[in-house]
Amino acid sequence: MNMKAFTPLLQSHPAHELRNGIADTGVVSPHAFIRGLDADYDRKVMLDQWLRPLEESDDLRFCFEHDNGTEHWVLMERLAWDSEFFGRGMARLNAVLQPGVSLPLRAEVAPGIEAVHATLEQARTRGIDYVFCPVSPNDLPTIRVLSACGFDLIETRCHYHRPLDAPPAQRHFTRLATAADVPSLARTARIMVNPFDRFHADPAVSENDADRLMERWVEASIVGGFADATIVPDVDAPEAFCTAKYHREHWAGWGRRLSQPVLSAVAPRHRGWYVKIISELDEHLRSIGAEHSFLITQITNNAVIRSWEKLGYGFGKGEHIFRKLL
Repeated sequence: MNMKAFTPLLQSHPAHELRNGIADTGVVSPHAFIRGLDADYDRKVMLDQWLRPLEESDDLRFCFEHDNGTEHWVLMERLAWDSEFFGRGMARLNAVLQPGVSLPLRAEVAPGIEAVHATLEQARTRGIDYVFCPVSPNDLPTIRVLSACGFDLIETRCHYHRPLDAPPAQRHFTRLATAADVPSLARTARIMVNPFDRFHADPAVSENDADRLMERWVEASIVGGFADATIVPDVDAPEAFCTAKYHREHWAGWGRRLSQPVLSAVAPRHRGWYVKIISELDEHLRSIGAEHSFLITQITNNAVIRSWEKLGYGFGKGEHIFRKLL
């Protein structure tokens, strides 16, 4: 099978056709592991992100037509913020799909490989030299496509979750972080390195850049609106924290009030405080009306996973992160 032509995806297909074609491939919603969540709405949120309007220079979403009349859709986008921060062209590959076909696990992947190679060539002409792709461990066809195209596996994540249906048995003295806490918390994020996170595990990202990113995320979380709340021990210049996103804008659509602890670190000064902070953050989320929480970490992070399980969290799903240098 050979490629006949390729065109910008959003120019060649109307929005409803794209949504229906993607839905028919069997792509599941990001939080399908949480019972009672409206999976159709959850998938709509994901597709809104994948198919949103982009600057032409950032848009690497293409339709590849093969000589037998079938198509492959590749959804890739340049990441403007990431590119500026790291000083290199960076892009995310969101999906490689054959519209309307829920591919069997042993499906022929040569057309997908050809489509991804062509998209990577387009990315290279736009100054992009770093592409990463999150992919479900269940999506064996995409994993085979990425492997054949020279992508490397740099991180494996796991998602855990639990209902927030009761207050904790024990309370701890915590508070919300303020701008005055940024220096101590940024320093904590920089020195408490997780060698298996996506950035520290990638030899293509310098340790200094990965550390700078952790600091920037802390500052942006507390004073830049990146997070809705950051919980810290109730002391001066704390050196432990966890940020959270409420996701209130999606509660009605989801049919579940789902919130998310995000970035955390605990310095030696607060040894033993991680489980306390997560417990108190969960109580904070419950107090603002959330009824369910989910978290993400690397599958190698045994200590964190044990802490979550102690608090009643259970496994939700796994996820791989692949990366290719162009």
